[in-house]
Amino acid sequence: MTAPRRRTRLLLALLLTGAYHGVLVLTRTGLKSAQAAEWLFLASAYARAPFDPFDDRWYGGVPLTDVSPLLPQLIGLLSGPLGLEGAYAAAQFLAVLALLYGTYRFALLLGAGPRGAGVATLLTLLGSALTLSVSVFGQLGAVLGAGLALNAAPALLAWVKRGRRRDMPGWAAPLLAAGAAHSAAPLLLLGTLVLTLVVAGAARRRSVLAALAVPGTLLLLTALGSLLLPVPWRAAPETLALLGVLLLTPLSALVALRGWDAARRGARPPLALLVSATLVILGSVSLNALSTTRALEGPTLNLTPLLNFIEKDEHWRYRYLTVGFGTQLGRLSAQTRAATLSGLWHVPPNLPQPLAPPGAGAALSERLDLPGLGRLTEVLTHPDRSYLKFVYARSDVLDPLLFMHGWHNIGTLENGVVVWEREDIPPVPARLARPTLPVPLGALWGTAPLLALLVSALLLPLSIPAWRTDPPLPVEVARPADLFLVPLTLAGAALTLLLAQAYRPGWAAQRYLVSVTAQPATTGGLRGPYSRLDGARVQITAAGPGRASATVHERWWTPLGDRRSTRRLDLTLGARGWQVREGGAGPITLRRPTLSPQPEVVFYRAPRRITTNVTAPADVLDRPVLQVLPGRLTRDARGRVWYLTEVLCADARPADLTVTVILRVNGERVAQANAGLFAQHKLRSGERSPLRVQLPPLPGVNLDELLTAGGAARLSVEVGARAVVTGRHLDRPLVSRSRVRGGRVEVQARNTSNGTVATPMALLTLFDGRGVRWVYAVAGPELPPGASWSFTLPAAPPVTREVLAVPAPPLTDLATVQPRPVPPGAFPLPGGGAYRLSFVTPPAPERPRPVPLPTQGAGGRPC
Repeated sequence: MTAPRRRTRLLLALLLTGAYHGVLVLTRTGLKSAQAAEWLFLASAYARAPFDPFDDRWYGGVPLTDVSPLLPQLIGLLSGPLGLEGAYAAAQFLAVLALLYGTYRFALLLGAGPRGAGVATLLTLLGSALTLSVSVFGQLGAVLGAGLALNAAPALLAWVKRGRRRDMPGWAAPLLAAGAAHSAAPLLLLGTLVLTLVVAGAARRRSVLAALAVPGTLLLLTALGSLLLPVPWRAAPETLALLGVLLLTPLSALVALRGWDAARRGARPPLALLVSATLVILGSVSLNALSTTRALEGPTLNLTPLLNFIEKDEHWRYRYLTVGFGTQLGRLSAQTRAATLSGLWHVPPNLPQPLAPPGAGAALSERLDLPGLGRLTEVLTHPDRSYLKFVYARSDVLDPLLFMHGWHNIGTLENGVVVWEREDIPPVPARLARPTLPVPLGALWGTAPLLALLVSALLLPLSIPAWRTDPPLPVEVARPADLFLVPLTLAGAALTLLLAQAYRPGWAAQRYLVSVTAQPATTGGLRGPYSRLDGARVQITAAGPGRASATVHERWWTPLGDRRSTRRLDLTLGARGWQVREGGAGPITLRRPTLSPQPEVVFYRAPRRITTNVTAPADVLDRPVLQVLPGRLTRDARGRVWYLTEVLCADARPADLTVTVILRVNGERVAQANAGLFAQHKLRSGERSPLRVQLPPLPGVNLDELLTAGGAARLSVEVGARAVVTGRHLDRPLVSRSRVRGGRVEVQARNTSNGTVATPMALLTLFDGRGVRWVYAVAGPELPPGASWSFTLPAAPPVTREVLAVPAPPLTDLATVQPRPVPPGAFPLPGGGAYRLSFVTPPAPERPRPVPLPTQGAGGRPC
């Protein structure tokens, strides 16, 4: 066989690479993958500062040394002439080329011969592993690292065998570049190769390929186990699957060649093999569409209006959060200098699935804790700690949580992104404490990976050729008949299992639940657009021949806490499987909304003060006068410490309120918290808001010992209340009637406005002779105009222990309203005391009316 004949399949693979992956590059398919946005962000960081592996735009500042640097450095280097997205496409193409050529050399090294190595290259190019890694998961670092490691394998083996120093650069440079591209790929591939050669040599086997099948299979099983069980390693399951497939590909190529040769020698043409190859290629190509059909990723967002808003009026000086952006946060961060408290490194893996499981709709990154900052509710309660001023929301799932923590909607951009703002937040300081690398180490980090890649590319034409032997494949590895029986058996078994699922009542109930909860409802408050199904447990009960019933216990995630419900389903067995109908479901009649006869009120918004002096941003804010009333420090039965009081807007202008409570022991600060959910943050003139502030755990302070020893005098509470003038969210659309009966306050609230209230929250304040005794809170359903909401709350406070009576802090400005011990609108309680009701009423966003759909069966068919 001549040398040109040997490389025919390699050249064919390279031409197909240009045709197939070239089209993917031109259509920017890889930019929709799971990790593409993260690579763009990291590349933008290296483009800004090549020798400084630290970026302050994510998580308040993160070191970049936790991520292998070669790929983002390569994208950042190419971004100068090509732009970030063009550089990503070019790096994707180079990574695929490196992997294909490395697969060819690796197959030759293992003894597959030029013919088998060429087929292995074609299988890698058209296989699903490479398509998923590039177009769906975005594992370009693993692809590039694996390709460089496979190219280094022949030179490394030659150096070990001969011991010549001149062979060292041929493997050292590619291996260094492979380690800089992905830490796990070179170690797993080369470690597996060495182990296989040792085992095969000890057993005197005629082929290394058969021995290599064992570690390849183990890697695939490890990848599957990573999806089902917690594992100690950091390598992603898709990376392990890619490496396992690469180890099995040379053996698969020889098996395919044996079947092809056997079929050609037979009387019939190899039609079955051609059909199987065609189906495999079509299935692999179709996987490119998975990146656009994932349940948690919306359509591509036009970022230009948002970028313009960030640059306008120096909004980039404040930090921001995003809601509903998904992986597009990386694209936004790569194009702006503004910083966010979030990032993509904490987002859970989003594996492609034909049907989303019940918990997929709740797998939002907004639910997870922010590193170093805690839960999202804590961040929204204390935005001043992290200089958080803006929330850019593509989805309205967190609207109730934002509104009830004092945030307000300032408008919608042209791309549909809603901007939420929190007043009175300082900008990020010009210089923040941050870790730095010494200059020599920074220069080495920024140049060594790219230099290793450059040296590898220059030495590749001069590298040691791989072995070109053609050992026979062991007969027991694959028989020609197995090439037809095994695929047909597996396909038949898979098809049988798939069709049999429709005859399992549990599967039918789960599929029905997925179909009805795939899209959030447009009405219903916390059980509508603001809820996501987080889990479900199905119990099947036989009700007779061909009939069954299912009880579904559902757990829903909402921004105000989990909600649980039970659903009853009736199942009927038919020719096409179990059909599902929801028990007790009937037509819903919507009452015509009752409009209020009263005109709407628009409050005056005072302009900001104008000054020509250089001053801090907070000094030019209009601040109304506030008055904090006497309060108390209490502890409940669970040991949590609360501060209870009221705050009065003692000014003729409305106030956007921020209250900070500081607990001190012997004058030293031990705890600090802001007023969050249990307060009204927008107050009219003369209006009073209850405050129930939970203080964080007291580190190193034993409150029981302190109180037992008479140390209450050593405790002190400092309350700081500040506000800015506002004209937002000052309407009070709910009116209520209440009475006390059976130890509970029974309330009926009605929406008298012309707008819909999304998820109202009622605050029930209980008073005694010394002020606020306790504050209860409850969230209600969505209230259209004229709708009513009935609920009850306890008329007595819970069992608590008063720790300290806190006097009112002195006023710094003259108050225009003097508070009374019992506020207006309070009603007496039997046995003494009083109670008062107040409401926090977030408006519902405008949504299209839902269209009634027919009841669906398990397979999406009308019942």
